[in-house]
Amino acid sequence: MNKYFIYSLIFVLSVLFIYFAGDFVIIFASLLVIFDRCLFGRVKIIHGIEFASLSIILVAMKYDLMVSILFCVLVLHILPVVINTLIGDRWIINKEFKLVRSGFGAIISLVSIIIAFYLRSLDLFLIMFVVLLFGHAMHILKGKITQTNYILDYIGIGLNFLFNLSIVYFFHSFWLWLLV
Repeated sequence: MNKYFIYSLIFVLSVLFIYFAGDFVIIFASLLVIFDRCLFGRVKIIHGIEFASLSIILVAMKYDLMVSILFCVLVLHILPVVINTLIGDRWIINKEFKLVRSGFGAIISLVSIIIAFYLRSLDLFLIMFVVLLFGHAMHILKGKITQTNYILDYIGIGLNFLFNLSIVYFFHSFWLWLLV
């Protein structure tokens, strides 16, 4: 079978999932993921700015666990690969950009969805903090185990915490309105 046919089929299935799964929250979260992983990731100059964590939390707080896991698999990890493969290696300024991400990030995203789902009765700011703390701790642990000369990126981690927690803090009422 032609790989573009398979990619087109996955794209259509993902779009149908987004359409039938819910309302504005899942569409907004999907657009954030596509923007982050397919457009912004290609030209990202400042390391640490990402929107996937916010998307994970919004979907986990709004929908049930199965829809959240399907979102994580389809929209967060498969759909960006399809879109990036169709776009190819054009417009890439970020030297760390990858068309296909590793499987370890998918596991962290799945566990983050589960964490956010079970903490959804807490404040959004606290959930974001816990999800970011978990994700960075797992990436640090993976780096320490797999690399002999692992260098911790203090600036990237700090910027990521600052950016994501600022988005949640300054737009807190918007996120709560969106989740109603």
